[in-house]
Amino acid sequence: MIKNINIIKIKIDEQNILKENEEKQENEKNILEKVLGGKKETEENEDSDNNLNILLVGRGGGNHDAPDLTDTIILTKIDTKNKIISMLSIPRDLYVRYPGDESYYGRINGIYSKYMHQEKSESYGMEMLSKKITEITGEKIDNYINIDFNGFKEIIDTIGGITIEVPENFVDYQYPDGSGGYRTLVFKKGIWLFDGENALKYVRSRHSTSDFDRSLRQQKVINAIREKLTAGYFFSSPMKIKELYDVFNKNVKTNIGLSKILKLAYTVSSKENFEISSSNMNDSCFYYSTSCEKGGILYVPQRDLFGGMSILLINGTDISKLSNYEESIKYSNIIFNYSLIEREKAEVNIFNSLKVNNLALPLANDFKKYGFIIPSENSIGNTGVEYEKTKIYYNNISKNSDTIKALKTFFNGEFTELESPKYSSGAKIEVVIGKDYLIEKNIFKF
Repeated sequence: MIKNINIIKIKIDEQNILKENEEKQENEKNILEKVLGGKKETEENEDSDNNLNILLVGRGGGNHDAPDLTDTIILTKIDTKNKIISMLSIPRDLYVRYPGDESYYGRINGIYSKYMHQEKSESYGMEMLSKKITEITGEKIDNYINIDFNGFKEIIDTIGGITIEVPENFVDYQYPDGSGGYRTLVFKKGIWLFDGENALKYVRSRHSTSDFDRSLRQQKVINAIREKLTAGYFFSSPMKIKELYDVFNKNVKTNIGLSKILKLAYTVSSKENFEISSSNMNDSCFYYSTSCEKGGILYVPQRDLFGGMSILLINGTDISKLSNYEESIKYSNIIFNYSLIEREKAEVNIFNSLKVNNLALPLANDFKKYGFIIPSENSIGNTGVEYEKTKIYYNNISKNSDTIKALKTFFNGEFTELESPKYSSGAKIEVVIGKDYLIEKNIFKF
């Protein structure tokens, strides 16, 4: 009898906790609406679909040496159906033809500054930058957020700082000291509570690692801001909401209504199961690279061809054809439209069925740079049996998975579902190179 009473009591307690959480969430929504005035602007209606593409831009502003160069450019897709936020950093040194002026070339970080000053219009500068990002990625941009250093620091200070795990000792001997010189910046390995000033140093540092690593640190900080908002207390405080609203109003240039920004922040921070997918573009992949990474679609051209400038180009482009963005569009398509690949964690192995050597590694690098999972060890082998046709075997993963659907955008050959791996010890996807691989140049459309 006592046992039954205890069970009933536990169930009642669970129901009460659930009810309290629901009431808390509803109360937070009411507070948010009340603080923001409850105003229903046309641009702030619910989106008709589940995706929203936002271009996040960071610049120095104020008294910075180059206040309007957009050294941080991140295209972000918020997928509320699958609860994934996908971020892709575009390197500031990417060399492009400027939109609207066929004769003008330069680094992509100068587009906003050029057109903003030319037309004396911040929105026109962002429109032209957005146009170029769409050209490079194939992704339509719905909104933009443009913030300077001071705004970045104030937002982080307003929410009480952010927690960042520094994975290894971090040293930059050439961090700008603000007066034309340099100072040494050090963050030791471990968990840090960063205020706005230190967070800015962490995302600005260039000489500690590389620009490519810096782009992922920037995304890491954005996620830390989201996690701080997720902590639960922030949206229950009208004072904090109003304070953050005022910081946005003062420091952020955007074509999103301010109340929608906060409501959007509430949406992505109130759902703990939102995942973050971080991606960049880098120069890690070349034909026989043994350290190819996701996003390796760039290369460094000869400096003398570009007036001595140190720049980056997308594979397939050169000084005579700067607008060939086929590879970056394919990469962006995988990042933003097949974003469940990371969640599915389907390992890919490559097997050569031919007696011709050195075929598997370059193909494996093609898979890697688009984000498919190729383990660093025991992922390349031989079948011992010659195949006429290149094939892809898959097991323990649905034919409707993002991984398989993404592979079909690159390979039009035969896919065969098996109950277990054919040649590997546990890979869900096995690519077998056949004779046709040597004959048909475009059998894989990487």
